[in-house]
Amino acid sequence: MLPKAARIPHAMTLHGDTRIDNYYWLRDDTRSQPEVLDYLQQENSYGHRVMASQQALQDRILKEIIDRIPQREVSAPYIKNGYRYRHIYEPGCEYAIYQRQSAFSEEWDEWETLLDANKRAAHSEFYSMGGMAITPDNTIMALAEDFLSRRQYGIRFRNLETGNWYPELLDNVEPSFVWANDSWTFYYARKHPVTLLPYQVWRHAIGTPASQDTLIYEEKDDT
Repeated sequence: MLPKAARIPHAMTLHGDTRIDNYYWLRDDTRSQPEVLDYLQQENSYGHRVMASQQALQDRILKEIIDRIPQREVSAPYIKNGYRYRHIYEPGCEYAIYQRQSAFSEEWDEWETLLDANKRAAHSEFYSMGGMAITPDNTIMALAEDFLSRRQYGIRFRNLETGNWYPELLDNVEPSFVWANDSWTFYYARKHPVTLLPYQVWRHAIGTPASQDTLIYEEKDDT
């Protein structure tokens, strides 16, 4: 039976105009409302039933697409700040491996691995990598990652000289950011907890907890 969402009128007024959204109740930022989860489960079950008869065709199309993709894919390298960068996809891997080497190196087989996204994703049902940026002195990497599929990224930092990750985590942030010229100060934007829109710019010092970060700017106009 085709699922049918309940119509529950909800009035919203903006700029003097009122409109009715009959399905506003389906918005659940907490992802915990039983009635919303139950309806989504009904939709998923219905979708699986409808598409079940086409499973063989789906498998054949997927195989055809995969067979056309090179088993090992290497990006064209680019040079930045004295280093040559590239990313590669190894056979059977879903995510890229990010590497670099000195821009003056003539040994094309010798690369330093900055990040293997396959290892980062190994213990999560979902993984998406946002921005990645390295300090002007080439020693620290900032990485934005989403493990929940809500585009609420967390930023982590890795010391490229030791290979160790710094303890702090900048949570619920935008996936784009910038380093200051001192290679120690970091600027990023936090998302609003309700709208999920970026609304604050913060300054972070490497090696310190996020609770000590400094607010630089806040956008208070949410229209």
